[in-house]
Amino acid sequence: MQSWPSLEIAKLAVGVLTPLSVALLGWLFSRQLKRLDLSNWTNQKLIEKRLAVYDEIAPRLNKLLCFFTWVGYWKTVSPADAVQAKRELDRTLNIYRHVFEGEVYDAYQDFIEALFETYTGAGQDARLRALIFGPDGDRRSNCGYTWDEAWAASFTQPGRAAGKPEVRAKYKAVMATLTRSLGVAAPSSAAA
Repeated sequence: MQSWPSLEIAKLAVGVLTPLSVALLGWLFSRQLKRLDLSNWTNQKLIEKRLAVYDEIAPRLNKLLCFFTWVGYWKTVSPADAVQAKRELDRTLNIYRHVFEGEVYDAYQDFIEALFETYTGAGQDARLRALIFGPDGDRRSNCGYTWDEAWAASFTQPGRAAGKPEVRAKYKAVMATLTRSLGVAAPSSAAA
């Protein structure tokens, strides 16, 4: 029997190990690509869900902003509409709060606490921290709905009404956190 020279053994080893190492590296690379693809898909689905929730809550947040700052379509938003918007927002944000960063829910809670007096009694609706009559108008007569005198009980004492600058600041904060959660840079304050 003839013995193999060490050079021939080395050539054979290199010849066998090269395809094996290329196959192993290819498999590892393919696995990493699949993980990256799954991660991208998951992030895309998360952003899509956040956008769907944003589309649902942004108009309600704007409705509250208009009602409490007497701008836009405030004349068409009744006190009952404002309380209903809060209820719907609470439900939606409590269901989907874990789809967003914690700062979104915290900013939302700050906004709601500025606008409503909550926990006013068992079975009682939150009270509006707003004025019925003020320098910007009269909700009883200068509105696009028929005023119900029972709504007067839905308002807090005039001294507890939220100020426009506070409402705008809290609204801007909640919208900025929502925008950041979508991966969009919030507009600079100079552009606002």
